[in-house]
Amino acid sequence: MNERFETDFSNRPRLLLAYVDGAFASECGRFFRRLGWEVQFVTSGMEAIELTREWQPNVVALEESLADISGWLTSAKLNIEHADLHIVMVASETHQISEDHLRAVGASESTSRREGAEGLANAVLGYSTLAKAV
Repeated sequence: MNERFETDFSNRPRLLLAYVDGAFASECGRFFRRLGWEVQFVTSGMEAIELTREWQPNVVALEESLADISGWLTSAKLNIEHADLHIVMVASETHQISEDHLRAVGASESTSRREGAEGLANAVLGYSTLAKAV
């Protein structure tokens, strides 16, 4: 899928990162904050759904396995309430995510944990926009 989050960097976009591993979440948070984003962290799918309603992020990044429900189910639930929300799935190190699977749950992009914060930024912004921002 080639839909990327578009921003003009005139106001601060918001990223909600739902990820159980605090070290990975912290790395991504620092990276996006340096790019001028506001970042919030949660560890569960239900927290992600609630905070999305309240905080209205531009992008939600979801780990496949969250503390309560899967990132896949969380994505599907978010997509029902927020059809235009940009959702990125973060895969485990061992497999790729198919575009059909992404579409089925309303996600538009994927990355893997081994690609780190730059991989997530590339999935959110696209390489050309990321290169301009960095």
